[in-house]
Amino acid sequence: MTVSEIIATSERKAAAAIWPLRLGHEAGVEDESAVTSSKILNIVYKYRLEKAADAHDKWVEGTPKFLSVIQKFVRAQETVRMCLPAFPFKSANKNFKVLGTLPDRAEETSLARLNTMCAEIEAVYKPGAKLLIVSDGLVYNDLLTIPDREVWAYGEELRAMATAKGFEHLEFSRLRQLVSIQLPEVLEEVTYVANASNFRRALLNQFGKDDLDVRQEIAEQEDTRLTYCGYSRFLFNDLRFVFPKSESRGSKKYKSDVKFLAREMIRRGFAFAGAIKKNFPDYLRLSIHQSTGEHKISISLLPTKTSYTTPWMCAIAYMQDGSLISAPKGDFEADRKYQVVYVDGRPSYFEEKSKSAILEETKASELNKANGAAPISLDDKKPETPGPCPHCGKTTHFESRCFDKYPHLAPRWVQEKIAAAKTAPADKIFEDESATPAL
Repeated sequence: MTVSEIIATSERKAAAAIWPLRLGHEAGVEDESAVTSSKILNIVYKYRLEKAADAHDKWVEGTPKFLSVIQKFVRAQETVRMCLPAFPFKSANKNFKVLGTLPDRAEETSLARLNTMCAEIEAVYKPGAKLLIVSDGLVYNDLLTIPDREVWAYGEELRAMATAKGFEHLEFSRLRQLVSIQLPEVLEEVTYVANASNFRRALLNQFGKDDLDVRQEIAEQEDTRLTYCGYSRFLFNDLRFVFPKSESRGSKKYKSDVKFLAREMIRRGFAFAGAIKKNFPDYLRLSIHQSTGEHKISISLLPTKTSYTTPWMCAIAYMQDGSLISAPKGDFEADRKYQVVYVDGRPSYFEEKSKSAILEETKASELNKANGAAPISLDDKKPETPGPCPHCGKTTHFESRCFDKYPHLAPRWVQEKIAAAKTAPADKIFEDESATPAL
């Protein structure tokens, strides 16, 4: 399926989803602002994140709220304002997931996608739309041992990329817009790093809740449970390179550590959400996390068919037909049909080789083997026997056939089993090793 076909499919799904609550003259509503607001929300819904199997879809409850937010801007003939907490830093799993510490073509693709969404809104509503990106990098980076300098460099490169590519509909927040804290008028790398801990402390002091019962929130609030499960999945995969298992940290302790950090991320996330709500109360709230769709609109940042929809957690590859897919860089590196492409001296993305190029490599490898030379190394990257799978650790399959990673490949009965496992109490998420989830 090409990118155009994927987008067309998303449009059909979005139109069908909002149909019961469509506002306009055909519904007997004479307010032109309601018609325009409905068109705008339809555009945003085109970019919605595909719902998880265990997520209850509450868009029916959420749609009127989102329309109300948009309609305030439309009635005042003002630019529609949206905010998205996202783009923190590259994954801590540099070994397998991402190509480096700085934004690459994956981020560029995501920014272009968000800018296009706003441009589409401008096409139906002249005042247009602006999307504010609120980086949550400093909120969580210390938990994952990501240096403050790395967060700074990532954010600066992201801003430079948006400017260079002319993404005029995108804006970026600054620390002083979120918390009340004394900062230099102009932040540079040194002053940013020097105030990073002050920012985290101020965020928790001003918006944190000392009496927050995280376990109870996870048990009672579905949006919180979905976010917690998402955190747990990526932490389980990422932290094995940061806090590897050892004699003092066995599997049980490792899982306990993962759950502890996931709960701490939830705690800080509540404070961060409070800061956003206070400082941007009238904005349409978007999210990159799975949700029910009742309080925020979950969107996909990449036009991909896989579950890797955030650019800082994966790499992207362009196929010969022009479509795009996303996956950990390790998957692409292990598949001889892909090759990495460098931009400005840095690895940026992968591309699918042509059939003729693969054929030539195969012939060259066979010739080398016949002459007693070592075969081309790309052939060696594909193991002849399964396992261990880099994603789930099992030895029964190749990663390309991992049902934890690619649930859509599984038989229906397996998909139902996976969905049932996800609906189990959140604290039991890792009890069954065979059901360990994957981002």
